[in-house]
Amino acid sequence: MRIYKELLSRPGVNQVLWSQLLARFAFGMQTITIIIHLERTFDNYSVAGLAIGASTVGGAVAAPILGQWMAKIGIRPIILVCTLLAPIFMLLIGFFPMNQSVSIFYALLLGLTLPPIQPAARAVYPTLVENETQRNALYSVDAILQEIIWIVGPVLATLMIAFSNTLVPIITMAAIQLVGGLWFISLQRVTGAPIPRSRRKLGAVLKSKLVIVMIAINLLFVGSFSALEIGAVAAVGAKEAGFVIAMLSIGSVVGGLAFGHRVKSSSALTKQLAIVLVGDLLIFFNAKDPLWLGICLFISGIGVATAFATIGAIIGKAVKLDDTTEVYGWIGSGQNIGYGLGAAIAGFVVDHFSSTHSFALAAGLDFVAMLVAAAAISITPNFIKDKQAKE
Repeated sequence: MRIYKELLSRPGVNQVLWSQLLARFAFGMQTITIIIHLERTFDNYSVAGLAIGASTVGGAVAAPILGQWMAKIGIRPIILVCTLLAPIFMLLIGFFPMNQSVSIFYALLLGLTLPPIQPAARAVYPTLVENETQRNALYSVDAILQEIIWIVGPVLATLMIAFSNTLVPIITMAAIQLVGGLWFISLQRVTGAPIPRSRRKLGAVLKSKLVIVMIAINLLFVGSFSALEIGAVAAVGAKEAGFVIAMLSIGSVVGGLAFGHRVKSSSALTKQLAIVLVGDLLIFFNAKDPLWLGICLFISGIGVATAFATIGAIIGKAVKLDDTTEVYGWIGSGQNIGYGLGAAIAGFVVDHFSSTHSFALAAGLDFVAMLVAAAAISITPNFIKDKQAKE
């Protein structure tokens, strides 16, 4: 734990970490709130899945473009505009659903305007710490905080819905998004970060095989999460689904604290994805029991934050600083496409087959992600060898 203490004592690290956590917190509440809100409004899961799919496709289209714009004109103006627009579309989904098509359109606009907090924060991180070991720890902390979003967010949303209605978490999300985004861009460590302006054309970073591999893994990996979430809601109900989904994130925090900061080999990502897959496969022994589901997702979670920390470390080491916002934009695009497709397919699968089939979809996506990581070991940075060479 000493390395984390040293990291958090460095100037600017705490402020950037906590502000980006608040700015991204609404994302943890968003999916389950929109699913339950639209399912109750229109009485089916398919429209809820399509709305989540539309939102994530919108995010997929916008992410690399916003990342490139941040690299060219700066972080503050892009995040400011998005921070002001996204809460409006959240409120429109809640208060003016009108019909299924309009609700899906609002969700698309929400996806297009979600503030690119994560690409901005991860581009700033290398300017906060220069030591590679501390930088790996910083990516680990970032991944852990991301999981806190998914621990507290779904539970908070489901509790609000249980004791009031779906409009309360929607209003809360809009307020958190606005305050968090404005706090993040008010920090000098963010807006004054010495990130070189990119002169490359949009998409030039896609010439890197490693970047393509990271995008593909994120698409598949994050796609499994939406399949798990929709499957959990359908299997055990809205109230208990929050607990089940939170267990994935609790496992992720435990795994991240224990292993996320460690020096990584080229095969580390493959091993971490294998842990996630083991937890997914255990679900099928009792896929309708909330306690068993929670235990299985806790096991899966042990590999989640460590995998995201490893991906962040790989990008930080292999990509030039002036390209990082665009690369993380494409990574976000892959995540959004995966999440959207996973949600849309899972909604169809639950309506026409069963929640267990949605869990099977999640396991299949994780398996393919593991295979892609294994196939790319030869081009993946080996932090252990690099450290030994320096010594």
